[in-house]
Amino acid sequence: MQDAPIHKGSARKRAEIEKSKTPVTNSGERLGRRTFIKRLGLGGTVLVPASGLLAGRTVARAAGFGGGLTRGDVALLKFLAAAEILESDLWQQYNELALGNESYQLALNVLDGDQATYVNLNTRDEFSHAAFINGYLESKGQRRVSLEQFRRLPSSQATGSNKTAKRLTNLMQLTVDTSFYFRYRSALNPDFGANSPQIVDLVNVPGVPNSDLPPPTDPNNGFLIQFIANTAGFHFASIEQGGASLYQSFLPKATSPEVIKIVGAIGGTEIQHYQTWTDKLANTPALTDNNGNIVFPQLPAAPDLPNPPDGTDNAGPNNTNQIFAAPCEFISPHLPLCSVIRPISTQQAGAAATVAFFKNDGLFIGQSQVFLDFLNELAAEADAASRQSD
Repeated sequence: MQDAPIHKGSARKRAEIEKSKTPVTNSGERLGRRTFIKRLGLGGTVLVPASGLLAGRTVARAAGFGGGLTRGDVALLKFLAAAEILESDLWQQYNELALGNESYQLALNVLDGDQATYVNLNTRDEFSHAAFINGYLESKGQRRVSLEQFRRLPSSQATGSNKTAKRLTNLMQLTVDTSFYFRYRSALNPDFGANSPQIVDLVNVPGVPNSDLPPPTDPNNGFLIQFIANTAGFHFASIEQGGASLYQSFLPKATSPEVIKIVGAIGGTEIQHYQTWTDKLANTPALTDNNGNIVFPQLPAAPDLPNPPDGTDNAGPNNTNQIFAAPCEFISPHLPLCSVIRPISTQQAGAAATVAFFKNDGLFIGQSQVFLDFLNELAAEADAASRQSD
């Protein structure tokens, strides 16, 4: 598709999404290809395609890994493996362009001078998660999860991208759920029926360029690549907060102490990722096109939301530098408010909700029904899992 700064979505589109899921300033200098990679400290980095890392060596069953897994534990791990493969696929696309496309890298780094580096590190983490979970499954005599048969979507044709690679996810037509921005600044919790508004309307827009665009410093058309980078910045946070909720929703379902350890430990890194990306959003620049029309608003556009008690902070929903989860409803609305990850219920944050979230995101545009059926089957088995007593 052609790169476009913005496509306004309808209220009906937003309603469907809600229903289904319950500046650091850059200098104006241009960087040479070697220079802008070297400045990241990643000059020797090798961009490894998903198929390379996920088809790694077979892991032998090791003594000391403990006993067998329950059917529910296997279902949880298989869905998490599939989710991590999908995340690895989308992050690899971001990674290639963050490191290999000068204009895109400069635009990302407007949000933070280390933004492109963090994209690379987040990509590394997702590959490690997918490889570990699949390796652990194999060590227990289970078959690893593979989505290779579903690689069919085209790559970006911009410089830096592996243009011939087939992808699992589509970053060209994103509808980004930005409601997390207010959700984590409110005393309300989606697990108790709360719905937070979108802070910015990002419907059917690209998160990566599909062709080479001028840098953000270009006086006429620099807004094009900056809009795409702004979209990506919100997508980074949206994806990772979803991962944080997914892992937390699985914790009460796991039986094996080792599986509980895996879900808790990997889920903790998803929380790290989210907090990092939401911090960068404070620097998202407002944008106008070359006719003076606003294409990306100034943050924030605060709604009328109940705020948590501010005895220990004065952040509230208007403060773009608030990176910690505000206290909210938890367990029972009759208990004191508590700072927690939310949502974490199966209905709002479980496996089926995650598949719906990815689908609503636009990540699966162009995928087959067989692909969706496969994911939904894994999701149903994972959501049905429950902790087994001795």
